[in-house]
Amino acid sequence: MMRRPIRAAVAVVATAFLMPLLTASPAPASSGRPTDGARKPADCRPALQVLASLPGTGDSQVKGLGPTALAVGASRGLPVYWTGTRVHRVPLPAGFTGGEVAAVNAKGLMAGSLRGAGRTAAFSFRAGARAVTLLPEGARAADVNDQGLIVGDAVKDGALIGLEWDGTRIRRRLAPPAGYSLTSVTALNNAGQIAGSGEAVKDDESWSAGLVWPAGRGAAAVPLQRFWPAGVPYDFWYPRDIDRTGRIVGTHDYTRLDTRTPTQWRPPYTTESEPGLLGERTSGTFEAISPTTNVSVGTASDSHMVGPFPPETAPPEQAQIWPGTGPLLALPRLSPEGASQAYAVSDDQRVGGSAADAGSTTRAVIWTCALRQAYRP
Repeated sequence: MMRRPIRAAVAVVATAFLMPLLTASPAPASSGRPTDGARKPADCRPALQVLASLPGTGDSQVKGLGPTALAVGASRGLPVYWTGTRVHRVPLPAGFTGGEVAAVNAKGLMAGSLRGAGRTAAFSFRAGARAVTLLPEGARAADVNDQGLIVGDAVKDGALIGLEWDGTRIRRRLAPPAGYSLTSVTALNNAGQIAGSGEAVKDDESWSAGLVWPAGRGAAAVPLQRFWPAGVPYDFWYPRDIDRTGRIVGTHDYTRLDTRTPTQWRPPYTTESEPGLLGERTSGTFEAISPTTNVSVGTASDSHMVGPFPPETAPPEQAQIWPGTGPLLALPRLSPEGASQAYAVSDDQRVGGSAADAGSTTRAVIWTCALRQAYRP
């Protein structure tokens, strides 16, 4: 089995300044700017917007970005959406106590999951509606495309099954490749391609692989390379998002060394690439890719096994962005020692996620004109 070299990690804390609610802090003076000519919106204004939270205690995070000022996610354990910085509750059906909105399309259709006592349910919703629409058989909805198709999963007879909905109708059931069981359904693009992951078991050996379902009801899932097809129980592959050209981003989790690496697969999916890690960080993820501009985002962290040592010297997690070429770049923190995460990115360079403020409360945030704020730590 091929091994990645172990990095000699040095804890490097980005020196971003505490920023006002709607004003981005400057990148550190020693930072570099992206130079690949990535497309910038004409009215691009760098800022770190802090969105309102519901009353109570608990975290808030942006999970999806819709048209103009629409964002979706969760606040205090409840599904919400935002218009600008204003937060709105998604109405909960009887018997449900929480959940999240996982995604929203360009026409404002939302999809997500509810939870109650011992059960979960997939739903769709539009801003201002009096009630959510429960999706038949669904336990979780993960993504929605601009045609209104929604993907997610359910559990049947103890096994995970993948589902695609068209309105309130099940359009197709997403079977894994022969010999695999399904472990996730995570993303759907406007071409109808779907990404997820699976696991194969043979005798006493098992292995993990990313999966892609081509568009079309009868299309069979295809394993994404690079996976180890026997006897390697330490590598796990988690595709998280897919753009309009079929590029898939996600994470390679090498559990033996507690290292996660941002990963991209390109059609025809015979190889995968890992663009590296943020600065001296020893772990990280990709969570989303923009629909057409090949900008990916995720979160940088550190391995408890690779270092730095002692582990408590590692800086907090930090939201990261990749323009598609060159090194990964950091996004400014909300407070100097506050953790941050990135979960969504749009073609107009908005990045949605969460960030801890000076009081250690995790707030829902949006970085606008994100590449102009990004820097090399």
